[in-house]
Amino acid sequence: MNQLPELIVPTDLVEPVDRGDHDLYLPEAPARPPVVVLVHGLFQEPPPVSPRRTPFFRAYATQLALRGTAAVVLDHELTGGMRYPEAAATLDRVLAAVRSDDAVDGDSVAVWFFSGGGPLAYPVLAAGPEWLSCVALTYPLLPTEAIAGWPSLADALAGLGDTPMVLTLVEHELPAFVAGQRALLEAPPSRLTRIDVPAAEHGFDTGPDTEHGRAAVLQALDAVAGRLVRTP
Repeated sequence: MNQLPELIVPTDLVEPVDRGDHDLYLPEAPARPPVVVLVHGLFQEPPPVSPRRTPFFRAYATQLALRGTAAVVLDHELTGGMRYPEAAATLDRVLAAVRSDDAVDGDSVAVWFFSGGGPLAYPVLAAGPEWLSCVALTYPLLPTEAIAGWPSLADALAGLGDTPMVLTLVEHELPAFVAGQRALLEAPPSRLTRIDVPAAEHGFDTGPDTEHGRAAVLQALDAVAGRLVRTP
């Protein structure tokens, strides 16, 4: 049996609230906190355990809750191959449900995309939602060619405007991911926090544990939470 992926930052996991199609992790602090929605990547075949239930995403969500934000983890159709339109519709539905949830501040939302989930950022950004307080991308796949019925990078950046972006890149990226990342950097968002992870490969945050890798995960968590949580 394959070992489930875990985050390289040791984390005592907290139990989420099951909202049916997503899990909600709440911080101990004040009512109606801002919220970060975590969007997993692409699986060509269904994994043995859904991303929503893995220690990896549960740890990311817990770490965000420890920083004063709520966090949401969902499963979508990219667990069954390249079903991007269906996954985008699921993400839209979950975002609407999260924003209407009285337990969180639906007007202060970040969305964090991982790996092959990167293309799902384009429709969200292109819509230019006022509630979007931050977007994060970790070793993302980003389209470089026009796709019928799908927003382009230019559309996404136009909708993003001056919303902060946190981008985590690895030194030894998968070749298929490099062009899209370079295209983003050549037309950088106005408020970009770039986190480079030297000597790291795609999926570095599942190990092996290195000083650079752990520091990058913590920096990304702090950057995303810091865009949402206002310190007196």
